Formats: sequence, structure tokens, C-alpha cells
Amino acid sequence: MVENASSRADTAPLHVLHLIHTTAFGGVESSAENLRRTLEAPSAGTRPRYRIAALAAAPERLQAVRAHVVGSGVNSPLSALRMLREVRASRPDVLVTSLWRAVALGAAARMLRVSRRTRWAIWVHLPRYTNPLDRLVHTWCLPRADAVICDSEATAAQLVRPALARSGRVVPVHIVQPAAVALNGSSSSSVRDAPRPDEPLRLAFWGRLARQKRLDLVVGLLARLREIRDAGAELTLIGPDAGERAALDQQIRDAGLGASVHFLDPMDREQLSEEIARTHVFVQLSDSEGFAMSAHEALASGLVCVLTPVGQLAADTSDGQDCIQHHGDLDTTARRLVDLAAAPESFRAMGERARTAGAADAVSEFVEACEVIAGRADGGTPAEDRPSHDRAVL
Repeated sequence: MVENASSRADTAPLHVLHLIHTTAFGGVESSAENLRRTLEAPSAGTRPRYRIAALAAAPERLQAVRAHVVGSGVNSPLSALRMLREVRASRPDVLVTSLWRAVALGAAARMLRVSRRTRWAIWVHLPRYTNPLDRLVHTWCLPRADAVICDSEATAAQLVRPALARSGRVVPVHIVQPAAVALNGSSSSSVRDAPRPDEPLRLAFWGRLARQKRLDLVVGLLARLREIRDAGAELTLIGPDAGERAALDQQIRDAGLGASVHFLDPMDREQLSEEIARTHVFVQLSDSEGFAMSAHEALASGLVCVLTPVGQLAADTSDGQDCIQHHGDLDTTARRLVDLAAAPESFRAMGERARTAGAADAVSEFVEACEVIAGRADGGTPAEDRPSHDRAVL
């Protein structure tokens, strides 16, 4: 009996190529690395072949992702050609593109017919556009993809579905929340105890130092905590500067907080685990979020968290149960945190509850979505039978 190419393709492991901007520190990169680490583990069994291609490599000390293919720069034409050659050579079942430059390359691969068998999925990680080019690329590309993956229901509701409705096209939308893995193991011993009455309350944030994160409010919260708590408070900010460092430095100087705020470069997971072992509270007061990877990592790690209920955090957390939600008044939030820190049993109980906030089998959800997109599971149509939607097939 002769086995034809179609039957071989159906029985071969699913091949997913995930195209991202860089291997640097960030939520998209953490999601990709979590998927890679899980799907390459010996215990993964017959999982899909998942590969990461990044347009640029970060300096070694800033690397958060172990990419399989790396280009020479996010804006380099040679890097773009390298990615397109990789799609042609590997012919993945599903090409997943994250962030606008990668999405633009997905469109280029489609128009150039780089691989006819490949299905193209755009993974959207924020419920708002970050710049005019981001808006332009996604507005044009979203209706032309085979599927859209959203990191939260908020991203789907606030950005993706409205964009698709305006286009008049019907594109399947999959909600896949990224995997947020505890940074310090999952045992009850990882949950933080409240600070002693004579010990500073140690706050931390890790992620990009970007305007969206509203770190000015985090510094403002620190100032109020130092005013009302006898032993004071300290703040550690971990991550790459995304345009806010100079303004934060000025705010810290003006408030006289220089000795109480510490900036640290991005860290690998082991280093970050060591750092948060000295931390009592994670703080993130963002204006907007999609999934909010750092916050979910902090919750999974059993940290008491002070969060704005935006993006997926609004659905995954409950004020006063698994976190303290900030609703705009820093004085009120500071007082609530001081009162909680003065009640050791309540402080530890919130950390225990935080570990289960928003828990989901993210890797399985991603794999299932890709199988549907590739036409290998219910909800999908085999590639050869799928209509072209009046556009070139990728």
C-alpha cells in the first residue's frame, strides 16, 4: 500500500512556527519560552513540534527566550528575508505571528505564497494598539489571517472583534491565555509571610518600564506607604527601560525616595526567583493589559499583589480575596496594604488564594487552537478544502 503525502501530513506531529520580535524580556517572550520549555520537555509525549523564530537576539544578559532561529535585527531587511526563508524551508502547519513586525511578515509570506500548506494565525497580546504602525498593520492583517489568537477575552472584546466587524470579514477567534508559571515552585512554603513590624514592606515590579504600566503611580504608592507605616517600605523595579526611566528618576528625586527605590536589569527565572524570595508584595497599576503575564506569575508564586483590575486580571482576581485591587485612590490602597501587612494570618491567606487565581492549562489550550487552525480537530477545515477568501493562499 502506498501512503500519499496528504495522509503522511495528517499523521505527522503538528508543526508550529512562532514568529516574534526579539528574545528579550517581556510578556510575549515569556509566553513563547513557557510554551517551548513545556513542549520540549521529555514528559511532553507526542506534543507538537513548536519552534520560535525571533527577528533579533537580545544581549545575553537580557535574553528571556531560547529561539530556534534568530535574525539580525527587528528592522533589518536581511532579518525579514531570513524569517521568510525559514517559513519556506520548514513549511509549518501553523505560522503564529506576535507583534506588528512579525504580523507584517506573516502578510508578506501569504502574498508571496511562501508555503501553500501553512495556516496563518495572528496572536494579539494587548487590548489596544501601541503606535500608529501597530494599528495600521493589525487593521489590515487581522481580516486576512486564517485565525486570530487572543491572550484574553478583554483583547478579543476591545480590539480584535471590533476590528473584524469593521472589515466585514469572518475570521475565527481563539482565546488562549498564556502560561503563567510560579517563579518559586508550587509548595505552600513559597507563600510569603507578612513583614515584621520593624521590617520595611518590600514591593516589587518586573516587566518593561513602559508608560502603560503607570510606574509613576507605583512610586506614588511607595511614598504614601512610607508616610503611614512606621518601618517604611522599599521598591524594586526589574526590567528594561521602555522610555520611562528618566521620568521615574526625576519623580524619585523630587519625592526624596532615592534610597528606597532600586532598579535592576532583567533577570532569568532563577535570578528572579531569588529576588522575589525577598519580596512581600508585587505591584502593577497599569492603565491597560491583555493577559498581564508578570502579574499572573506573581499570583502563581503566592505573592500578595496590588493590581488594577484591567484586561484578564479583571476576570481572574477578586478584590480582597486573592489581591488588593487599586481603584484610583492611592491613599486608600496604601492604607489597605498597611492594614493587611499588620495581620500576618490574613496576609498569608491572601497569598495562598492568589496561587489559584486564573489557573488554566494554557499549553493545552494553545495546542488545541493550533490543531483547529490547521484543520486537524473539530472546528477547523483541512487546508486543501479551506476557501481562499479572495486572497492568495500562504
